[in-house]
Amino acid sequence: MSNFPLLSSQSSTAPWLDWLRQDRWLAKSCLQLLLLLLWLLVWQLGRLVEYTEHASVWFPASGLSFAALLLFGLAAVPALGVGAVLMTLWTVQHYQLPLDGAEAVRAGILFAVAHLLPYGLGAWLLRVLLQQGQRHLPKLIIMFLLIAALSSLAAAAAVITQLVWCQMLPADAVLGTWLPFWIGDMAGVIVLAPFFIMLLSMFHRSAVRRLHDMLDLQKIQWSRPLFAKLLLNMLLLTCAMMLAQLFHTDNSAFAIFFLVIPQMWLACTESARLNVLNLALCSFLIAFWVHVFDLFEFVMVYQFAINVIAANTLFAMALPTLIEDNTRLRRMAFTDKVTRVANREWLEQQASIAIARAQRVQQPLSLMVFDVDHFKNINDLYGHQLGDQALLLVCQTAQQCLRPSDLLARYGGDEFVVVLPDTPLALAQLIAERIARQLRQAAFTQDQHLTASFGVTEWQAGEDYSTLFRRADKALYQAKVQGRDQVAVMAAGDLA
Repeated sequence: MSNFPLLSSQSSTAPWLDWLRQDRWLAKSCLQLLLLLLWLLVWQLGRLVEYTEHASVWFPASGLSFAALLLFGLAAVPALGVGAVLMTLWTVQHYQLPLDGAEAVRAGILFAVAHLLPYGLGAWLLRVLLQQGQRHLPKLIIMFLLIAALSSLAAAAAVITQLVWCQMLPADAVLGTWLPFWIGDMAGVIVLAPFFIMLLSMFHRSAVRRLHDMLDLQKIQWSRPLFAKLLLNMLLLTCAMMLAQLFHTDNSAFAIFFLVIPQMWLACTESARLNVLNLALCSFLIAFWVHVFDLFEFVMVYQFAINVIAANTLFAMALPTLIEDNTRLRRMAFTDKVTRVANREWLEQQASIAIARAQRVQQPLSLMVFDVDHFKNINDLYGHQLGDQALLLVCQTAQQCLRPSDLLARYGGDEFVVVLPDTPLALAQLIAERIARQLRQAAFTQDQHLTASFGVTEWQAGEDYSTLFRRADKALYQAKVQGRDQVAVMAAGDLA
């Protein structure tokens, strides 16, 4: 990926940058400068909450690096690499490290490689998943979290090795540095990479646009209730950290994990864009209060809290997708593909439930069984495709005569069953006759009209579904014997 996507007229989503398309060199230069300045800014933002050398509560530069490499690929490397060198030179001067100019530049180049290579590989892997059409959001979130954890671990190991090699960090300090270094970098990626993806989404290519679409990163519709939710969340966060500042105990510090509850509330009720923004604000506020309240002795608690809250929020954002997928799969599993009504398996489950309810509340229940008259002739004359259309028309006609509480199911072939809860036998007979009448009037072909034969019976206390069905099926047989296109009724005592 050698060029910024903004240079393509279809890629830009920011009208105020349209003028950049007039000069490709100017566009590339401005975007490189913008990315460099942004990276330097967020690097310094992480340093504000640095609690030991080379370790911050959370490291926002890692999130920006991951997002930029995901969106822009190799095109982001010059700006990020220059930023890494400049920050290394600044670090050498700030900490008064014993390195001359050439050694400092070499350390900066090595830091750029150690920082960008792991995140570049992680971003490349995630981009490959997107380009291969990975659209299942829960799986994509799991992959993102795994990639974020592994790439930040690799970056921590590489950068610490570079620091020791360049004599910027004592070797005996590695054991006390690597874990907070890694957790801080991982928090930066998990929490802030989605935010920077959203921020820089005007530049992304079509492969990453799928991620943008999947997360539904649409414009936030601000309202007073929405502001109230955000303010309440920030207030609870502040109160939790004030509690730690007041009592200064481990137990009080762990109160921050209660923030998972309002975060899940927001994640399940608000848009993905708002949740990405909220995560970024919460992570900044946690880091800010750690600095203001001087809570550095509990810094590992807050580092892990940022990661846990972010991971929970990301998974909660996937809940609507999971629910929709489960609903669709359930519907597919229990729906007949041809007629789009319930299939036999769902019928038997629901009929048993309806009978149990009728037994419990002592209410009537009736069962109707019907099939299409001479359906084999329809298949022979018109073919199976038109035969399927005939079955679909039968179901649509029947459903117009049924209540929402009634269950219509395809038992097999051209035979259908209707479960009628809270329906006595006389009313069930009227419903069957109405379906038969509507079916005669339904237009199928110019020279072919559809008719059906019906068997109706009423459930008696103590009966199971099998007994009830056998009686209704026998009533259907009687309707056929008597000439078809009619309704036959059979009471409980009539079954031989």
